[in-house]
Formats: sequence, structure tokens, C-alpha cells
Amino acid sequence: MQQIYHSNAKTNINIRQQIQNNFSSTNEELANQFCTSSQTVSKWRNRVCTSDASCTPKNIVYALSEVEETLAISIRKSTWFALDEIFETLFAQNNSISRSSVYRCFVRNNINTVPILEKEKAKKFKAYEPGYLHFDVTYMPKFNKVGSYLYVAIDRATRVMFYKVYDHKTSENTDLFFDECMVFFPFVITHILTDNGFEFTNRLIRSKKGDLCTKPSLLDIKCEANNIEHRCTKPSTPKTNGMVERVNGTIKNNTILKFKYQNKSELNNDLIRFLLFYNLYRRHGSLRKELNVKTPFDAVTKWFELKPEIFIQKPDDFKIKIINLQTQIVDLHQQRCET
Repeated sequence: MQQIYHSNAKTNINIRQQIQNNFSSTNEELANQFCTSSQTVSKWRNRVCTSDASCTPKNIVYALSEVEETLAISIRKSTWFALDEIFETLFAQNNSISRSSVYRCFVRNNINTVPILEKEKAKKFKAYEPGYLHFDVTYMPKFNKVGSYLYVAIDRATRVMFYKVYDHKTSENTDLFFDECMVFFPFVITHILTDNGFEFTNRLIRSKKGDLCTKPSLLDIKCEANNIEHRCTKPSTPKTNGMVERVNGTIKNNTILKFKYQNKSELNNDLIRFLLFYNLYRRHGSLRKELNVKTPFDAVTKWFELKPEIFIQKPDDFKIKIINLQTQIVDLHQQRCET
């Protein structure tokens, strides 16, 4: 059997045996004889065997700390989120962590591949082109005992997201948010999926006689006027609208659960920054599988190449629109002029 040596080895088994069996010559003399260094000669004289030792370090230093590795494994096993989502969660706490270090952690613990049973549990959405929006409303922190609500919309195909804070959760604010979405999204909106909240629909409102309301909500009226199909989830089935429910958690994990705000302006500023980051730079594992792209904006560009007729705005113009959201950030350090 042919002996395999390290790539930088200067000696072979025969030379090593001669070194170990020669007791009369000095290290320097043997080094000159075999064209190697005296350190190498000394090394083999002090060894019993003649085979190369392992290059594996005795003490392996991992990029993730023990706490970070435990957290990554716990999140992966309990949720089976994509690698990118777990990486971004850890990166928010320690910006020295790399994506590859999280992946290697999964490989070591044999959780780099999602089990078949978990894949079967995940119900995939029916394939739609851009224009199918999921709507939802979530709570924001109170300032001076006054609360607010975040209206959120996310497109099913591209994962492009838009949201805005309102003081109240009402059908009137839903109507205003609808108008904002019509201006923001770069493609024609064809469907809107909501839960059965009274801010979205009247269909579960009952009269004193127990009859369901047949009067359309403000959102229904707006959708009909714009040739948009308004769909509602089945009662008590939040998973049906799970895409926007999941993104609500993503928003909170990167804003209100990560930082403490002194006032509503600080919160609004951070929400705008995250909205810009999310649409332009945040990677999505699902988009990589579906379209072989990384970010929601990349998905918009890809769909524009495939279906330009469904767009009302070019991707470059849409990118400028997203970047211009920064103009809404309030300078909290600006001093008010006194007259």
C-alpha cells in the first residue's frame, strides 16, 4: 500500500527509520545528509513511529460561542427556519458571526438538512405572480400610555413589504393604508388576503337578529373599484395568513424587541430603516429556492424580466422610491429655532 505523506513532508519512512536508528551522528550531520532541518531530525528521533501525525488541532476553537451555538441549534430544531433567518438573528447580537460558521454548526449537529416530516408539515402557497398581498395589523409599544398599530402588507411572490404606523385600528385607516400600498408597490395588485378583523371586513358582524352583515367594508369597496379580489381567511385559522404573521415577528425582532425607544419618533425612524434594509438587502432562503435570488428587490428585478406587462414601475425607479423613504426620518437632534 502506497504511503501518503503530508504535502510539505521533506522525509519518507525510509529516511525516518535511518534517523531513528543512527545514534552516532548529530542532528546537524543528519540534516545535511538528508537535506532537511535539524528540527525535523530532532522531531523524528523523539518519535517512536514513522508515520505522519494528524494535522487536526488538539483544541478546536469554534467561531460561535457555546451560548450562541446552543441558541442556533435550539432555534433550528424548534422552528426549522432557513439558515439565513437564523444567521441574521445571531448576527444582530454579534456582528462577527459569519453565515458559514452557523452552517458548520448545523453540519456538526446533523441539522443542516430539514427532515422530510418537517418539509411535509410546511404547506406551500399556491404559486402566484406578483400582486397577491397579505394584509395584517400588529400592535406597537405605547408612549405616554398611547398605543399605535402597524399596518403591514407583503407580496406573496416577491416578499416585497410595506408598512405604516397608525394611531387606531379602524376601517378608515385600512382605507388609507390601501392607498399607500397602491402607490408603493411597483406592480398591479390583483389579490388582497386579510383575516376577519373588523378593520378589514364586515362579514362576521351579526345583527340583533343574528343575521350576518352583507354591507361591504371600505376595503371591499376599494378592492372592487380597482378590480382587486379581497379574500378573507377562515375564522380561527391564522396559519392561512401565515406569511404576514411571520413577517410581523421579523419586524418586531429587528426593532421593538431589539431596542428600547424613548418616543414614537425614534420608533418610526427605526421602522423606516428596517423597511429599506428588508426590501433591498435582507436575504430570504425561500426566494433563493423559488427564483434563485437573494432579496425582495432581486425578486422584483427577476419578475420584471419574466412578466414586464404586470409592472407599473421599473425596478430601478422602485429602488429609488425605497431609498427615498429615508427622507421621512426625523432628525431628533435638530434644534428648534426660537424667535
